[in-house]
Amino acid sequence: MSLRVALVCPYSLDQPGGVATHVLGLAAWLRSRGHRPFVVAPGTGPSNDDVHLLGRAVSLPFNGSVAHLGVLPDQAMKARAAIDGADLVHVHEPLTPGVAYAVARSARNTLVVTHHAHFRPGLLGVPLRLRAALLPPRQSIAVSEAAAETARIVTGAAPVVVPNAVEVPIVPPAAKQGDVVLFVGRLNEPRKGYPTFAALADLVPEATFVAIGPGTGGAAQVRELGSLSNGERNRWLEQARVLVAPNRFGESFGIILIEALARGCAVVASDLPAFRAVVDDDAVASFFPPDDLAVASAQLRSRLASPADPVTAWQSARRFSWDVVGPQIEDVYARALAGA
Repeated sequence: MSLRVALVCPYSLDQPGGVATHVLGLAAWLRSRGHRPFVVAPGTGPSNDDVHLLGRAVSLPFNGSVAHLGVLPDQAMKARAAIDGADLVHVHEPLTPGVAYAVARSARNTLVVTHHAHFRPGLLGVPLRLRAALLPPRQSIAVSEAAAETARIVTGAAPVVVPNAVEVPIVPPAAKQGDVVLFVGRLNEPRKGYPTFAALADLVPEATFVAIGPGTGGAAQVRELGSLSNGERNRWLEQARVLVAPNRFGESFGIILIEALARGCAVVASDLPAFRAVVDDDAVASFFPPDDLAVASAQLRSRLASPADPVTAWQSARRFSWDVVGPQIEDVYARALAGA
């Protein structure tokens, strides 16, 4: 059965991060299955049948990051109008202020929600539980055990864990040439750990260090490319021998690790539970305590001296391909439509 599916993303598509990338990837996969998905999200570009953009986002700090949210009343009205006629509404981060919560709370369609974030609720626990109590019946997904733990605390629900997915190339990657070491993320966001990456460039001068992402770190020894298109970023991943992910805290899923593995990169990453959950294969990944330069530099030198097999890295990413993850989301849709 072909479904008209509204995919609601709370974060601006002008600066797509992990959640927005996942939502756009899900839309593409659903379309390939004969469904009729459309994305509803903040953003300033032109709208079309596939993407309904709601206007400029507001930047709000949270969990060591900055969220670009659509929080204006008219944006909530536009979002609620956009989902009219959908067979199923799939809201990502349904407790997030702005359009996501507005749509989730008022949805009269079949509702599925996905929880992406992992954080300790602290003083937010009570207001989040109150917000969750006002949501209609729904099927809940979490992208990881870490995100599921947070969702259980703030909603009382027991979400099914379905991971994020990435596009995994059909053909295995070719052998790597050179010693490019890559960072992908916001350079001036403290939890992403860019200063650690910049310091590694001093400690491992035999490699070429390249950073992709918004912001400026001012590291003379790193080639900072700024924001790139997905295609340009993927070409750098295909070229790089190692991806370094020096994130410090607050991660619920390591999607960039999977994207790197899918293109044959080895991974040297902070030892965070969310990262271990997606790759724990010593053949392609090494871990170091967050902010520990001595261990990080030793792990990186070891990876450069004994390169990982790109095909092994590619194979380790295949369980996160859309061909594997997409049907799991379709199963949740079927349960929601059946009223389970």
